[in-house]
Amino acid sequence: MTHNYSECKNHHKSAPFHLPIIYQDDHVAIVNKPEGFVVFSHKHGGFGRENVYSCLPWVLEPPKAGVVSVLRRPSPVHRIDRGTSGLLVVAKTKPAMVELGLAFKERRVKKTYTAIVNGDIKEPKETSISSDEAKKLGVCIGNERETTSWQLIEHALEEQSAVTIWRPLRRWPLENARNDTVSLVELKPKTGRYHQLRRHMAWVRGCPLLGDKSYDGGGLAKTLRDEGFYLCSNKVTLEHPFYHTRTPAGKKEWDLNKRKITKEMESLDGNSHITEEEDGTILIHCEIDLPAKFGEVEVVTHSDKIK
Repeated sequence: MTHNYSECKNHHKSAPFHLPIIYQDDHVAIVNKPEGFVVFSHKHGGFGRENVYSCLPWVLEPPKAGVVSVLRRPSPVHRIDRGTSGLLVVAKTKPAMVELGLAFKERRVKKTYTAIVNGDIKEPKETSISSDEAKKLGVCIGNERETTSWQLIEHALEEQSAVTIWRPLRRWPLENARNDTVSLVELKPKTGRYHQLRRHMAWVRGCPLLGDKSYDGGGLAKTLRDEGFYLCSNKVTLEHPFYHTRTPAGKKEWDLNKRKITKEMESLDGNSHITEEEDGTILIHCEIDLPAKFGEVEVVTHSDKIK
């Protein structure tokens, strides 16, 4: 059976907005959601076609003939706030939807965000942890040295556990900011509570996201709201929902086509690649550049960088 998404386009002539593809195959895709767009549009939400779900049939390739249990239209498996940009995982088949949903529920998807916060953010000694300790908590640290220092926030939200691992990357001066300083931070959520990163930065560290009108406390912060808040989901690592050891057919397809799959990824936007781990698990790794507005606010000299 040949699959296509033409019936999902509802006679429109083009996609509602540009949506870059960072990775896709017959089972899963990862796209770069622009700031200002919702993932789904509710019946009375007022966004019409201006949502990722409506855009996907235009930008993604349907699975090739022979792929079973294909979704009528591709569907995101999680959400990103309207004001947040970055990587969004999409399922193309029903089995992929189940596998990816379970991976998010079991916190096996490793996400990294980058933000600019309002203030000279502090690093208390009592909440400092090493890279090795951060890895044991289940976040993706990469090849950082064990001596690299991270910060741990364990602060419940709505009486539910909420855990964020973070570290500062740079600081630089900005007029009207708290202490006339803003900080670039890397954030790795272990849990995914409502507005978790925004609230942890504002309520626990006392440095709300730059431009975040919901949590910045008003005052001079109002003068820094013109560009919205600064938060981007710029890295993600997850198990492939089909090419893994729990699915013999998927593992067989991977073994037969791994070179072709790897070559096809070279033509996509962003930085994405697949690795096969020692235990046979197939992982997708994606990374994107930060939005241009981050660079417009950032005026960094060599002396501003965190050592």
